[in-house]
Amino acid sequence: MSTQQSLYHRLRRAYPLHRRWLTWPIIRQLRAVQFRRLRPFWKGQLHHGTVVVRYYWAKFLEKHQADIRGRGLEIGTTKTIRQYGGEALTQADALDLAAHSPEVKVVADLSRADHVPSDIYDCFVHQFTTAVIYDIEAALYHAIRILKPGGVLLINFWSVDFYLYRGLDMGTGAPLYMYWWFTPIQVENMLRGLGLGEADYTLEIYGNLLTRMAFLINLPAEELTEAELDLADPGQPLLICARIVKPVQWQAARPEYRDPCWQPQLTPARISPTTGHYGDEYG
Repeated sequence: MSTQQSLYHRLRRAYPLHRRWLTWPIIRQLRAVQFRRLRPFWKGQLHHGTVVVRYYWAKFLEKHQADIRGRGLEIGTTKTIRQYGGEALTQADALDLAAHSPEVKVVADLSRADHVPSDIYDCFVHQFTTAVIYDIEAALYHAIRILKPGGVLLINFWSVDFYLYRGLDMGTGAPLYMYWWFTPIQVENMLRGLGLGEADYTLEIYGNLLTRMAFLINLPAEELTEAELDLADPGQPLLICARIVKPVQWQAARPEYRDPCWQPQLTPARISPTTGHYGDEYG
């Protein structure tokens, strides 16, 4: 199957036939009655289907699959770059706060990664972590710095998500706390502040009112129509994706480092081993 085919059609083919009735118009209308609720669907249980933000991120990665090549880097694991890069990758490394697996070749807090050499990676897939990095400007600076000139950073920014009020311990070296949700103008200003011009990056905005609600209540992508998923409303963004190409003569100054002045004095939650979802914490 061609990698250019939409993820939506792949999901529809892979989704069990006996569950496709959930997309029938009358069933979808009845399903909408359940939106008046105080808890997400399937809280504490195995998540059903594809999380909406991951549907959008997969579409973005398919579009820019050719950028995932050469020496590649990913946050936490190398699963995504190996999936999309395939034989185009010559090396696949992960970056994290601790060497919790053999894939983690770069042990660093990305916002304090001065010890990581510059100009070493052809691509960097930075996914679903920007909300938990307090000094996000410094992290973006280092993410660009460690790329080779002409290297590509593929990164996403949430516009809405669950809030981890206790923090979250994923066993990766330190508890994670959610500091930011982003707007397109905020992302643009951060990139411009790092010496990038409009020729150096592109932003793609995904989501609308319905998909924002679906994401927050755990309604999977398979229960929405293609038209509902693919309508991009700039006033109701869910996920902001950026493709950033490091300029050949990039010489931005490192931002002044900033640290949080307070964190919750609570025992962090742990990610659910069965759901893997931020909204389904336990412990």
